Amino acid sequence: MDLAKAKQANVSSVYRVNIPKNNNLDLLRFSFAFVVFLVHAYHLSDVATLSIFNSIFSAKMAVECFFVVSGFLIFMSYEHSSSLNRYFEKRARRIYPAYFSVVLICAIFGSLLSTYSYSEYFLSSELYRYLFANLVFLNFIQPDLPGVFSENSLAAVNGALWTLKIEVMFYLSVPIFVWLFRKIGLWQGLTLLYFASFIYSFCMQLLINKHGGIFIELQRQLPGQLMFFIAGGALYYSFNFFKNNATLLLLIAIAAYVFESLFQTGLYMLQH
Repeated sequence: MDLAKAKQANVSSVYRVNIPKNNNLDLLRFSFAFVVFLVHAYHLSDVATLSIFNSIFSAKMAVECFFVVSGFLIFMSYEHSSSLNRYFEKRARRIYPAYFSVVLICAIFGSLLSTYSYSEYFLSSELYRYLFANLVFLNFIQPDLPGVFSENSLAAVNGALWTLKIEVMFYLSVPIFVWLFRKIGLWQGLTLLYFASFIYSFCMQLLINKHGGIFIELQRQLPGQLMFFIAGGALYYSFNFFKNNATLLLLIAIAAYVFESLFQTGLYMLQH
């Protein structure tokens, strides 16, 4: 194999890690997505009996954990792709057909829930603005459908789709990140990106506390969420270490979770 073919053989084999196929990562992502569904069911319906889900689960934490698993899988996908084009092809096939179907189905069947007549609904400019904005991952431009959920406190249709926009932005960023790792070192690059994201999120939180408004949305964008994807990348690149020390690390994680829960409970009691 000549040099040109060797370069074409993989995108980046320097840090490639072999992961067992039976890894339950898709099950984890489904579990986190289901937690978000349960919590949203309470907030959107305001049914008192569903409040238990809001007490037991944290949708915010579930989304963050989802991003961690996504970071793991996306870095793995890039490292195991034979070329840059192949990587983007796999990512597009993974997300867009299902995403396109969900947006289109909601737009069509939303007419059954709308307060508009069928003719008003399908002739409304809001419908086509919704289709365009959501199909190109710009959900914030038109999150709701004409006359659908207009009496609800939150009228957005599939409000959780904002997370897929973040995922797509991360897809596009991974080749640049891996290039950075090659230039300055794997762990130096991961650390730099993680703390840059943490600092961004912290600054946004300070601005949220003072001004609110747009800074809430800015914190939810990729720079603020990047730390979770990078944590997933760190898990991928150090998979063998985590596998060999799984029990100890699980105990540490449980202890950290309990400490955080007690800390937040104590903080809430002091404030109230």
